[in-house]
Amino acid sequence: MPKLPSLVALIASALATATHAADLLPLKQGLYVPAKSACKGASTAEIVNYWGGKSSIGSAQTECTIIKMTKNGKAFTITDQCTDIRGGGQIAGGPTVLTIDSPPRFTRDSEAYRYCGTERQF
Repeated sequence: MPKLPSLVALIASALATATHAADLLPLKQGLYVPAKSACKGASTAEIVNYWGGKSSIGSAQTECTIIKMTKNGKAFTITDQCTDIRGGGQIAGGPTVLTIDSPPRFTRDSEAYRYCGTERQF
């Protein structure tokens, strides 16, 4: 049986790893809008989000988790599962192709998006 201090260190290390899991997508965490839209005053229908880890591209109405992903250069094909925040129902998504040009920019379904920060701008 391991000594107590070693066991505590092992548990602390495992928790730190779980808490700071690597992001699956190389994007900045926060809110994005279509590239042609202004960040300030963007409607909730335009805003999508990415919060790191296994999260996928969500919206104001959904929380999404990546369940399968493949990468080919800058193209990431993801299949995700989303939860309707209001109704609680599950929504299966994908496959969806994201082309990530840089951490604050991506394209999805021929629509380019750009980063706007971590809080909605009114």
